Amino acid sequence: MAKARQRGEQIRQFILTKIEQHPNNVATLTAQEFGITRQAVNKHIQRLVEQKAIEMKGSTKNKSYHLHSFVELTKTYPITTKLEEDIVWESDIKPLVFELPSNVKDIWVYGFTEMLNNAINHSSGREVVIQVEKTVTSTQMTICDDGEGIFRKI
Repeated sequence: MAKARQRGEQIRQFILTKIEQHPNNVATLTAQEFGITRQAVNKHIQRLVEQKAIEMKGSTKNKSYHLHSFVELTKTYPITTKLEEDIVWESDIKPLVFELPSNVKDIWVYGFTEMLNNAINHSSGREVVIQVEKTVTSTQMTICDDGEGIFRKI
């Protein structure tokens, strides 16, 4: 029984790692990889859907699967002298990545504060938009400002 459970976990992990590159045919790819039927793969896919790890879009022939975003943040901040990167980190970003290992969090805090600091001090923009998207396999951050850009500054 433990061996079957372990194989099921391997199959579901494979689905999660391949789903972004193969949203329309992840079931076929998984069936080929593990030598199982598509019906067996579909049971694993349904379990991942029930766990809200993935979501289905479309129906029948147009069906595709995607990682479910369980945390999404999009926040706009005016670029003023009162905007401070460490305050934004503590209040808005750190709570979203609290469970990451400490060495990974250190990279996050450094990258985030440096990028936001650059937007504040060098962009000559009016606002900065911060987006964070978290799925079961990854956490991504985007920081965009409406400033003039680095190539006009050089």
